[in-house]
Amino acid sequence: MIIDGHIHISEQPPVDGTVSFKLADGSDLSVKLDEGADLSVNRLLRDMDECQVNQALVMAVAGLASNEFLSKVVKAYAKRLVGFAWVTNPRTNQSVEELEKAVNELGLKGLKLHPGLQAFTPADPEILPLIRRASELNVPILIHTYPWPPGYFYNCLPEHIDTLKKRVPKATIIVAHMGGPRFLDLLPIAPLPEVYVETSWGLTMIADLFGIDFTTRYIRRIGVDNVVFGTDWIGTNNERKAQLSVIQKMSLTREEKEKILGENMRKILEP
Repeated sequence: MIIDGHIHISEQPPVDGTVSFKLADGSDLSVKLDEGADLSVNRLLRDMDECQVNQALVMAVAGLASNEFLSKVVKAYAKRLVGFAWVTNPRTNQSVEELEKAVNELGLKGLKLHPGLQAFTPADPEILPLIRRASELNVPILIHTYPWPPGYFYNCLPEHIDTLKKRVPKATIIVAHMGGPRFLDLLPIAPLPEVYVETSWGLTMIADLFGIDFTTRYIRRIGVDNVVFGTDWIGTNNERKAQLSVIQKMSLTREEKEKILGENMRKILEP
């Protein structure tokens, strides 16, 4: 079974192949997608079938997909898609109410946080009410840890996860993108209880820079049980195919690969 733990779709087709985000400071950010990218649900399902992906975790993100839109999508494709909620500002009490509505009324199963777009760090005390409520609701939290957008490198450092886990030990946290260029900082963090490392962009970067043998040793060091497959799919299968190729080449056992590709995430999603 393959579960892709990091997916993006859009309510509206991108204009001229570009998607736009509103940053917390009020500025706008436009991102050019890969050629031929299509963020529709139909394209997502078609791409999943092409790579034999059984299930996918789809993220709500302001500017792309609202919680309400995502709720309708995942209910329509309940066997294949799982929805993760977005909150307006993780520092506020309003975010707790938004999460409660997303989980209890809209049927979403997790929370997506983006320290770059939302202008916070996972170590900020102001976000603790939200994290504690997510833990009480038994929903996992996927936290972006890649230095993007520009100017928010500090917000996305994976070391902040260590501080957050100390404050909310029972929270289930998925570290998106393997910490990007700070992937070695995950070595003391990944073994913490209920911390999982999601592979999108990080796994392929490590393999490209250091080779397959190094990548295999790294995965074993952080622990196969602590790694979940994710591609940050945003309209094409490019990253997904590249990752599947890397995983296929690594000298891991079939059981270990199955854990990374789906079994670990299946356990996270268990009620």
